[in-house]
Amino acid sequence: MVYTPPSDGSRWQGLAALCWLVLTDAIIFAWVALKPVGWSSFLLLLVSFASLPVLVHLAVRTWGAFNLEYWLDRNALRVRWAGVRQVIPLHSIRRIVEGVDEMSPRASLLDWPSPFVRIVEGGQGRRLVRLASVPLDQCLLIETDGGIFAISPEDPVGFLEELQALNRLGEASTLPLVREQPTNYYALATESAAGRWLLLAGLIGCLALFGYLMILFPNLPEALVFHYNRQGVPDSIRPKNALFLLPVIGLLTYLTNTMAGLWMRLQGQLSGAYLFWTGSLLVQALSLLALLSLTI
Repeated sequence: MVYTPPSDGSRWQGLAALCWLVLTDAIIFAWVALKPVGWSSFLLLLVSFASLPVLVHLAVRTWGAFNLEYWLDRNALRVRWAGVRQVIPLHSIRRIVEGVDEMSPRASLLDWPSPFVRIVEGGQGRRLVRLASVPLDQCLLIETDGGIFAISPEDPVGFLEELQALNRLGEASTLPLVREQPTNYYALATESAAGRWLLLAGLIGCLALFGYLMILFPNLPEALVFHYNRQGVPDSIRPKNALFLLPVIGLLTYLTNTMAGLWMRLQGQLSGAYLFWTGSLLVQALSLLALLSLTI
């Protein structure tokens, strides 16, 4: 049986904020494309780039606000929120009580949208896992050995009646209390200090390539010599826009090697991941040397 929570008003607010941010980024990109290349263009791109973590945060929590559901069967209560699945075996439930407002933790801006979905660590290994769409005093608190889970089915009476009926039937199989969620690739890549520094250095390298060229671009001649023959005579003259090929190569290499390194990390090949991430830095260093030789 599937139980839905009361409608969470933050879902529409989150969707509106998400659309506004995407539109703002689109306007910034259009503005950068139309205006002359220079340091101001680079600053606008940095602002747009800095908005990406906020965009991902809003997308995930808005998704969760729309798809929060509670599933009951003979073995467990399963809670779905965004890409996360919380499995609460029926045998692990000690008691169910109504929530009280005094237990409500201090609100945080990072918990919006879905302001009532949050993990709060408590003392003695106890924690409160909020998986609801309403304040705590309107929730059902499910106490287990692994913590307290706050849920908010829209029909709490029907939910409790079905839970009692399932308990009388007994479990068909024993399940563990577990939180299933998609692979956290960011945590996987940055769990070691070397991985963190290599990926951060590669990101800084991409920004340095684009920043150097965009700041210097207005002062460059319209045509540049890209190659000389053996006699020292220019045999390849191109417009200065062709210089952007070098930062683009550095960026594409960084993205490709980052994904390849993550794949190696998933296979348990940490050394292979380091080789890919170090290779990105070497390509960026060569791209920067080429830029310097063509612009100085």
